Amino acid sequence: MKQEWHTVRANALVWDHRPVAAPGKQPKLADSVSALTSCCRGQMIYHEGAPVECWYRVVSGTARRFIVRTDGRRQIIDLLLAGDVFGFGARGNHSFTAEAIRDGTVVARYPRSRLEGLIRSDAKIAQEVQEMALEETRRLQELILILGRTTAQEKVGAFLVHLAERLAGGPADHVILPISRYDIADYLALSVETVSRALTSLKRSGLIKFAGTRQIAIIDRDAIETSGGFGQIGAGPRVEPGRMPGSDTRIFASVSFSARAGRNGSQ
Repeated sequence: MKQEWHTVRANALVWDHRPVAAPGKQPKLADSVSALTSCCRGQMIYHEGAPVECWYRVVSGTARRFIVRTDGRRQIIDLLLAGDVFGFGARGNHSFTAEAIRDGTVVARYPRSRLEGLIRSDAKIAQEVQEMALEETRRLQELILILGRTTAQEKVGAFLVHLAERLAGGPADHVILPISRYDIADYLALSVETVSRALTSLKRSGLIKFAGTRQIAIIDRDAIETSGGFGQIGAGPRVEPGRMPGSDTRIFASVSFSARAGRNGSQ
């Protein structure tokens, strides 16, 4: 579907990335030209491998960045909410496909060449763009931490807490899911059946409560964050048998290095 971009004067904030503005940290106003589009559900914003000609910001609605693996499975690597900036790419090309999740999602497009000119002439804008690039990296790091959880219940619980914080701009005990369970499954690398079972398990454990079709109340945030509701609190990292270093064991044994050095020297 061809996108109908409408050029508008960017008298608003260039990057309005915080759901709740932090006092004294309002982004700088910039006299630039942006283009807006209202996307329908599933409409592509850019595709994997396309050249990075613009940077993007979600004005309203929800979008996703994803990749389709060789076996046909989709992996969502970034859930984009209102205010999120994305599309910086790597080595001049987009590494993932981006598309709208909801009807009416509005995306602003900023020509890369124009903003790069502003970056060269305005140190404050340069700093702001750098912060937004780091914010994109931070979202990926947070996803890695969620995926690093041991069980599906832990992953889904951590996702709900994290999503509630992003939508509210801080700790929150209520979340209205802006995406489907299929999107959650592809974001957490789980099956949709596993996501449903995990939500049911969280509810039965008294950690969450369903308040509507997509409304979830977080009852015990601390237990979810520490995995206490799953009987694994304080379990610590798992160590393979025989791999835990004892008092006489060092990860890098100097004796071993010396022995190797001696062998190498004699060859």
